Amino acid sequence: MTFLRSQRPRIYLRRLQKNPQRRRTYFVLGIETSCDDTSVCLYDRYSPSEPPKLISSLTSSLDNKEFKGIVPTRALNHHQLHLAPLVSQLLRPPNAPQITPDLICVTRGPGMRGSLSVGVEFAKGLSLAWGTPMVGVHHMLAHLLTPRLLTNGSAPRFPFLSLLVSGGHTMLVLSAGLLDHRILANTVDIAMGDAIDKSARELGLNGNMNGPELEKLVRRYEESVAAGENKALSKEEMVEVGIKVRLPMRPKPGRPQTAAFSFSSFVSMVKRGVAQKGGLSALSETDVQIIAKQIQDAIFDHAVDRITYTLSTVPHEVAAGIQDFVCSGGVGSNLLLRKKLMDAFPDRAMNLHFPPPDLCTDNGRMIAWTGIEMWETEGLHSSYDIMPTAEWSLENILGDVDGWLREDRTEPDVRSADLVA
Repeated sequence: MTFLRSQRPRIYLRRLQKNPQRRRTYFVLGIETSCDDTSVCLYDRYSPSEPPKLISSLTSSLDNKEFKGIVPTRALNHHQLHLAPLVSQLLRPPNAPQITPDLICVTRGPGMRGSLSVGVEFAKGLSLAWGTPMVGVHHMLAHLLTPRLLTNGSAPRFPFLSLLVSGGHTMLVLSAGLLDHRILANTVDIAMGDAIDKSARELGLNGNMNGPELEKLVRRYEESVAAGENKALSKEEMVEVGIKVRLPMRPKPGRPQTAAFSFSSFVSMVKRGVAQKGGLSALSETDVQIIAKQIQDAIFDHAVDRITYTLSTVPHEVAAGIQDFVCSGGVGSNLLLRKKLMDAFPDRAMNLHFPPPDLCTDNGRMIAWTGIEMWETEGLHSSYDIMPTAEWSLENILGDVDGWLREDRTEPDVRSADLVA
C-alpha cells in the first residue's frame, strides 16, 4: 500500500507560527450512516492520557415497523433529511459552545452504499470548508474497538478476541493490532441478529427492533415461572409444548468440524414448528413465549459451541497471549448472550468486555473513537476522493481501499481554540 504524505491545512501552519504554546488537545466530530440510524457526536480530546469527554451525541432512527425490515431507499432519504440538521444542532448551544471540530471521523463502510454516501459526502464538505482532516472509518473495526473508548485504549489490550454480532454480521475476530485482524469464524449464511429478527417475526413480533422485543418476551415467561404462574419445564417438556430445535454444524461421523456459524436453519425451525402447531392463532401467549425461549437459547448455544470449537483450533502459543474477549454489536446487548459467554469461559484467564447497550448499536461515538486511534497511532486520514465502500474486509483495512494519507507526526495535534490566529 502506497501512502501520500499529507501536510496540515495552511490555517494550522499559520497559527502554529504565532503560538509556540501548543497543547495536544482537539475536538472530534463522529458521523455514522452505514444503515438506517443517523448518529453524530462531538468529543473533546482534552487529554492524551484520559478517555475523550463526550460533549453531545444525537441519533435519529428510522421506523421500519410498517415495512417489516430495512428499505435502502428509505434509509437513504432518512439520512439526507436528518444528517445536516443533527450536526447543526450538535455544534451549537446548548449542546456545544459553537465549536469547529479539528478532526472528522465518518463511516466509510461496510454497509449500504446509499446510506454510506450521505455521510461520506457530507464529511468531505465539512472537511473542505473547515480545513479539517477527515478519517474514513471501518464500521466493524469501530464495533471491535468500542470498549477501548471507555479506557482510553488501555483495555482490551492487543491481542484480543471479539465476537461481533449484529443484524448484518457475525464473526469471531483475533486482533493483533489496530490494523491487524484475522477472522477466525464467520457466518456461512445469515447473521445472528437477522436470524433473531426473522424468528421473532414468525412469532408475531413486528417492532422496529425485534431482538430486544424477543428478549422481553422470554423474560416475561421466566418471570412468570419464578412467580409460580407457569410450571418450569424441562427441555423435553418444552419440545412437547413448543417446537423441536437442534443445533446446526454439530460433529457427525465422517463430517469434519468447521470453524464457522450458521443461523438460517433457526428461522426454518420456527416457521416449520409454528405451522405444525396449527399456526400462530392456535398458540397461547405462553406457547409463544416458550418457543421464543427455545429459539433464543438455541441461537446463543450455537454461537458458544462454534466459538469453543474455533478456539480449540488456535495454536497454543497464540491463544496463550490472549487475555481479553469483546462482545460487541447490536446483539451484544442481550443479557442472556452475555451470561452464556461468561458461563462458557469460567476457567479461562480471559477478561470479558461488554460495552454498555447504547454503545452496542450503531452510533457516532464508536466512529469518533476509531478515528482518534487511527489518527493518533498511525497518523492516518483520508483524501477527498474516497468513495463509500459497501464491502470492505476487516482483514485488509488499508489495502482494500485507497485514499489513505499519512500525516506528518512531527507536529503535535492542536485544536483551533488553543491557537491565536
